[in-house]
Amino acid sequence: MNPFAPSINRRAFLRAAGTVAVGLPFLEGLPERSAFAQSAKPVFGFFICTSCGVAQKDGGEAETFWPTAEGALTTASMTAFATERSTGVLADHASRLLIVKGINYPYGISGCGHAQGLVECLTASKPNGGNNTATSSGPSIDTVLAQKLNPQGVDPLTLYSGLKGGYINEKLSFSAAGQVRAAEGNPYNVYQRLVGMIPTGGGNGGGGSGGGTSTADRLALRRKSVNDLVREELNSLRGQSALSTADKQRLDQHFQAIRDVENGMMAMGLGCSADGLNVQAIQAMNSGQAFKQNGKAEDVSKLQMDLVTLAFACNSTRVATLQVGDGTDATRYTIDGQMLERFHWISHRISSDGTSGAAIQGAAEMHRKIDRLRMGTFKYMLDKWAQTTTANGPLFDNAFAMWTSHVAAGASHSFRNLPIIIAGSAGGYLKQGAYVNAGNVGNNKLFITLANAMGVPLESFGGSDLQGGQIAAMRAA
Repeated sequence: MNPFAPSINRRAFLRAAGTVAVGLPFLEGLPERSAFAQSAKPVFGFFICTSCGVAQKDGGEAETFWPTAEGALTTASMTAFATERSTGVLADHASRLLIVKGINYPYGISGCGHAQGLVECLTASKPNGGNNTATSSGPSIDTVLAQKLNPQGVDPLTLYSGLKGGYINEKLSFSAAGQVRAAEGNPYNVYQRLVGMIPTGGGNGGGGSGGGTSTADRLALRRKSVNDLVREELNSLRGQSALSTADKQRLDQHFQAIRDVENGMMAMGLGCSADGLNVQAIQAMNSGQAFKQNGKAEDVSKLQMDLVTLAFACNSTRVATLQVGDGTDATRYTIDGQMLERFHWISHRISSDGTSGAAIQGAAEMHRKIDRLRMGTFKYMLDKWAQTTTANGPLFDNAFAMWTSHVAAGASHSFRNLPIIIAGSAGGYLKQGAYVNAGNVGNNKLFITLANAMGVPLESFGGSDLQGGQIAAMRAA
């Protein structure tokens, strides 16, 4: 089911000759044109799961990830430890952060930790199967939330970034026990659905065919934006006296964000083309090849994050997930001018996907640098959220984004002390500007707390043998 179906509010679009229907942000002056007119206080949830753990204290390795002390987080305190701890990269948004230690997967490793960790990441359910065939014994939290908060039939927005090696691909979002939800790894497809592109002349409109026949393709070839198709209606809307200066700024920011996404995608398409802006570049985006280049996972993540931000701003879906990298992530990052070994090997500290191989000298430091790069990607999104407004104020006040990894520490594949970073207060429900200890509990309690923050009063989640209840340390009151 199309997660961008306009069933939340069919009036909340600018339409151009039946070709596109571009979603609108909240407009206080024209509530009948607002995507929020039918929803008093929507809260949005975004779940991000990265690969291969973080470089935290693990065995004899030093701590390089978590803040230096529990308690209040401020920009000054985080800046003070920014050079030694990766979370310090987020210092600009300290007042919006809730960093939570002491959360574990409820079920231990009985096979491939990467596969089982991905399965447990959003389900808190005991995996069925031990190795790359491991699957869930229950639905993931995004499914539960979407069923309660989205219109009937509108699934959570399920996205992917990075390479897929074929051994362990997506295993993050589950519609039910054993039923993994396919994740969209091509931002071009997501973009076309978000702006309501309709194909002409045999294209599929969603990209992926490589035919280069959709409206988006033709616009790109002419160096045009989808905004140009709705320019006349947009100018008419901006000219209405009911719109305040703030409304007009929201419109301008919204349509600039669309253009930024288009520019980002085209830049990646051109990276696959030796001939400049041409059909080859369009086909690279349509096929997804532009977004499958090794080392580009963070760039693709930024595009996917931009699209989630747009979807939330338009109230197109309340729930989204992003899996960054597969279970044995072979991404080769280039940092400080040096192309590093594949990330999965770095996380193991050896030149192998298994348990034996030559040691990679300086692997822990490489992992730390990758952590900092990934924190920079998360900060990129938080910067965008700081500029995005909903019907009830800044997106930060009416949403949360949770960042984690499918194992806690790569070298040991630990399932204990998962890296959990939450940004946004979810309507004031969640504590802000704090580093707290959950008390060595299962991640089922994490999701019970977040569900309640979104207005879904769960008392239990995950495995039937798990104790329910919320994490008090996470709540604002």
